[in-house]
Amino acid sequence: MAEELKLKGIKVSKLMEIDESQNFLMGFEVLAGGAGLEKEITCPETNRPGLTLSGFFEHFASERIQVLGRGEVAYIEKLVSDNETANIDKFFEFDIPVCIVSNGLNLPQYVLEIADMRAVPVLRTKLETEKFFPLISTILDDLFAAYAVFHGNFVSIYNIGVMILGASGIGKSESVLGLVERGHKFICDDMVRVKKLRTPGGFELKGEPYVDYGPYIEIRGIGIINVSQYYGEGRVLNFELLGLVVNLIEWRSDYNYDRLGMEEKYMNILGIDVPMKEIPVSSGRNIPLLIEVAAYREVMRRLGYNSAEELERKVINFMKKERDFE
Repeated sequence: MAEELKLKGIKVSKLMEIDESQNFLMGFEVLAGGAGLEKEITCPETNRPGLTLSGFFEHFASERIQVLGRGEVAYIEKLVSDNETANIDKFFEFDIPVCIVSNGLNLPQYVLEIADMRAVPVLRTKLETEKFFPLISTILDDLFAAYAVFHGNFVSIYNIGVMILGASGIGKSESVLGLVERGHKFICDDMVRVKKLRTPGGFELKGEPYVDYGPYIEIRGIGIINVSQYYGEGRVLNFELLGLVVNLIEWRSDYNYDRLGMEEKYMNILGIDVPMKEIPVSSGRNIPLLIEVAAYREVMRRLGYNSAEELERKVINFMKKERDFE
């Protein structure tokens, strides 16, 4: 089983890069503290410091991202106008990773100067606070989610993420190329990161590239292929929810393979059991087609249909009729 890993921290500048890669959904701009953009965010949670700014510093979660909405900004403006800035000064003495001002609001110059002096990044987003919170929470949960790394390939078949494993040289990349040729979607080649994400219904596993070099796949004897260039951008995805693991193994004549599909196998990844199929590889077998059928079978299983169980029922019914006839 692959080792469970976790991100220890992410730089504020990296968070801004993520926002840029998502077409500036949050639209971050730096108001102050630009010298601190390399500070690390080590906690995937946010905090609204209204109580802290009023002078109650006990249990202040300074390690979190500090979000300043309309209420906090209005209170800060009042403190500055009344020349009662002691709490503001003390607030910035803590090791705060970043402050984010929502609703496109401004902060008093006094506050921006302290942020510059303390090298505490102050960012501004155009989003309203109630829209900003779920978005930043989703991003942070994804970044800090537990994950495992596998040597394999990842493809989306019928909207099910399929991770293809197997020994080096067994044909994983060639199989993925064949699946893309059949209309399915490429996600990554060689190294797959599987993340464990919390959802309202429990946990799900998401597969994505471990390192996002782009839509490239290596085919031995041919070289590097740009999948989007050959097949179009529509055949490439950034991620998919993992629903099936396919393990390609060498064909052995002395091995008793499952011929009916009655035996369900699973692979435990980060505490979640994922359906797994072992497909023996030998000359003349159309592996991309077999993987496609395995994925379709998983789709039907989720809908409550199992062809092996249906065949078993028919055989049993036939045998009963034969006995009755005798």
